[in-house]
Amino acid sequence: MDWIKEANQQNQHHQEVLAYNDYMELFEKDPRRESRPTFEYLYDMLNYYGKNEDGSYALFTKKHIDTQKVFGQRKVQESIVQNLINFQEEGFNNRFILLVGPNGSSKSSMVRKIMKGAEEYSETEDGAIYSFSWIFPIDNYVKGTLGLNTESRNSRDLPSFAYLEDKEISAILPSELKDHPLLLIPKEYRQKILEEKLCDFPEFLDHVKKSYLYQGDLSKRNRMIYDALLKNYKGQHDEVLKHIRVERIKISKRYSSGAVTIEPQMHVDARIQQITMDKRLSNLPPSLQSLNMFQLSGEVILANRGILEFSDLLKRPLDTYKYLLTTMETGHINLGGIVTELDIFFIGTSNEVHLAAFKQHPDFNSFKGRFNFIRVPYLLNYRDEEKIYKEQIDGLSDKSKFEPHSLTALCLFAIMSRLRSSQTKNFDDKKLATIISNINPLEKSLFIADNIMPDRLDSESKQILLNGKDDVLGEFEFENLYEGKFGISPRDLKKIIYKLSSRHEQITFVEIIEYLQKLITKKNDYDFLNMTPQADYHHPARFIALIKDHCINLFDLELRESLGLVDERSYEDYIRRYIENVNALLKGEKVKNTITGRFEPVDDYFIKEFESNIGLKEKVETFRSHLISTLGAYYLDNPGANINYDTVFPDLVTKLQESFRKEQKKVIENVAKNLVFFEAEISEDDKTPLSQKHKDQIQVIVDNLQNKYGYSLNGALGGLKYLIKERY
Repeated sequence: MDWIKEANQQNQHHQEVLAYNDYMELFEKDPRRESRPTFEYLYDMLNYYGKNEDGSYALFTKKHIDTQKVFGQRKVQESIVQNLINFQEEGFNNRFILLVGPNGSSKSSMVRKIMKGAEEYSETEDGAIYSFSWIFPIDNYVKGTLGLNTESRNSRDLPSFAYLEDKEISAILPSELKDHPLLLIPKEYRQKILEEKLCDFPEFLDHVKKSYLYQGDLSKRNRMIYDALLKNYKGQHDEVLKHIRVERIKISKRYSSGAVTIEPQMHVDARIQQITMDKRLSNLPPSLQSLNMFQLSGEVILANRGILEFSDLLKRPLDTYKYLLTTMETGHINLGGIVTELDIFFIGTSNEVHLAAFKQHPDFNSFKGRFNFIRVPYLLNYRDEEKIYKEQIDGLSDKSKFEPHSLTALCLFAIMSRLRSSQTKNFDDKKLATIISNINPLEKSLFIADNIMPDRLDSESKQILLNGKDDVLGEFEFENLYEGKFGISPRDLKKIIYKLSSRHEQITFVEIIEYLQKLITKKNDYDFLNMTPQADYHHPARFIALIKDHCINLFDLELRESLGLVDERSYEDYIRRYIENVNALLKGEKVKNTITGRFEPVDDYFIKEFESNIGLKEKVETFRSHLISTLGAYYLDNPGANINYDTVFPDLVTKLQESFRKEQKKVIENVAKNLVFFEAEISEDDKTPLSQKHKDQIQVIVDNLQNKYGYSLNGALGGLKYLIKERY
């Protein structure tokens, strides 16, 4: 039970219960914090957690045991924040935020993250929220002053009843709507106080002046109690405020306090019932027992001063949320004639199918003016997509290992299934239009995530494509069939991962490709498989072929890096020497020897050897002239800069590396001949004709694949065999 002492000490840091005077002292220390409507509170909450390097809000990728991380979706986050900023201008939450997207696109996960962030924030000092309850002491404290019997001898001496113990209290009436303590101050005085205390925050004060904290009043029951007590105390407000116990409230989805989710069910979200005859309230003073008081209940009431989510809103009958039209316009809700002010961030989710049906409804235009629709598409960045499944894969690591590139292959397939073929008519820049319309879905996926562009593009085309990336990403943003509206969902991918892990101890890109080849035959299960192909787009069989080739290329590069062979050539010096010789040859000059300082004749043999190594096929005169022109253009664009020949002539580096690859290829072909013997020796400990030299050679490759790239032994050997079979 040692935790008790620690817990008691921790709770001492939080002011959970305050007298009204003490709360006002707290207000004076930080008036901005204590004057925040919900939209300001949530805006501060998101900024409290900070931002990631890519500008997205860190809350959504923060680890919580009971809520999933949300990766990507930066535009959605920015749209939500922009709505909060708009609410500041209006003074209340005057729009219903409806997240719309395909099933499994993280709509509900984003709302849960916002709720979870608000829960945690409300536990901090910066995020403290206060409401109040009415406290009525037993007779010997206040007799007479509330219309009971004779006046108590010590009622005037108590500054507040807030700190009384339970045995000294006869009744407690909480504020069901969690009214803000500042609303207890009469409006004309409250406005002066807010103007005075917030004068150092003029922009914030402008927002507050439009809010219910400045313009509004207590809920009806609290106003009735206040006025009845004020009448009994002959207009003495300080005596009324003795009955106020300011209480810190915590946002909690589990306990439906300031964070409530309404499921798609058929019932109203707020109710009213009379409580005057409730026997539990018989200890109230007669002046209050005579009031016709009501109690409000329901999800809307519980969510006040917090977040109310309507899950799958459009699955509900229209009449169950028609009240939102008036509520969004006025910030009030009318319950049986009782008009109640609300301070709620309304947010909901819906899929595209139900929204399409809703648009056909005659009342849609009425709702459209009070709803802000935010699209939440599937992700288009395979790097972000990979992050979704990282924890799942880590959790399965005890029974199955995902080898390098296996998850990448799966996520690339997902992204490619969500893309559309670019149309030249959608771009003002005709050069960009030509480039992007000739890029296949794999190339588009790599470009979106990593800015990797096809090698077949020249440097000018690559620059045009890079500069036009925003146009490429936004091409279909405002179309009905936007990218990310269709394709395989993360929910399906999670199922695939579980299936693969139950079947294989090691999962390489080979197992992924084999599974996908079976999956694309199930056209009844996946709508995206039935879309009409456009070149390689909407063509799942081509997706698999492109991914297969891509993964083989990646493994081939890793294998070459693992061979232990070192290219001793310095491409920088090699290219520089060639350019100097060609330049001198074209000008009819000699070349300066950097060692002796003497000018020597052009080395024709070296020039021809270089051109042979790069496999030159065009006319040498044209090629040489183009190189010198490129160098001259670089000089003009970068006056005074040092020349890095590797940077100026990247294509030459690539071609020179290819000659080194030919040497590597011979080694790999030799490995292919001996791999069967190597496997036999390490698995069965059999003696084979394999020489020690060749065994060591393969062992170096396997060790490097494991240590440098993270393969398992079986994964490395499996990849080797597959690569040799497909390419060597």
